[in-house]
Amino acid sequence: MNLSEKIKAIRQENNLSQDEMANKIYVTRQAVSKWERDLSYPSIDVLRLISKEFKVSMNYLLDSNDQDKNLEYKPVGFKHYGYILLYSVSLLIIILVDIGLNILTANSDIIPVIIYNILIGIKGLQLIYMLFISIFPTSKVLIEYNDYDIRIKTIAGKREIKYNQIISIDVKTHGYWPSGKVIIKTLEKNYIVYPLKDINQVKTIIEEVKLLNKY
Repeated sequence: MNLSEKIKAIRQENNLSQDEMANKIYVTRQAVSKWERDLSYPSIDVLRLISKEFKVSMNYLLDSNDQDKNLEYKPVGFKHYGYILLYSVSLLIIILVDIGLNILTANSDIIPVIIYNILIGIKGLQLIYMLFISIFPTSKVLIEYNDYDIRIKTIAGKREIKYNQIISIDVKTHGYWPSGKVIIKTLEKNYIVYPLKDINQVKTIIEEVKLLNKY
């Protein structure tokens, strides 16, 4: 089955006229008619719209099969090391503040001192945790992908996730830094890969490959 036959089959399976299909993918009825008569071909951007709107894979539209898929992993998400210094300095400041408060409140009531220490201790533990996940895992590449799945590396170890298991991919940044963490949501659980640089580029690439291979 060639592309023209596939487009016609998709339209008919969804009980759409050429006009209705054209409206869904923002083209003219004449364009759809030409595709179905094999007189012209949709652009790659239009094929992506068809793939997304009608839940068919780009591999199917482009007549790809499993033999054409690439098993070799390509790196896309690289570790950001700047947070190690940031969290180390922040932790040092917290420790100095705690020492200073204990000196200044040495003759104060014990309850406020305990509360201060608990609050500062919680913040200190948060910074220790953030510092820990900034250092580990030690691998420079934290996200890799091929035509079947993505492979992520977190402090919990490696994990391979099939594209059809991914519900969404979100990014979280720290201020104006072009880095932060990628949150990959699946039906099973959510995975956080952190800290990464160029995370918006990472998200774009993963979503692009996911669109090509999801269905």
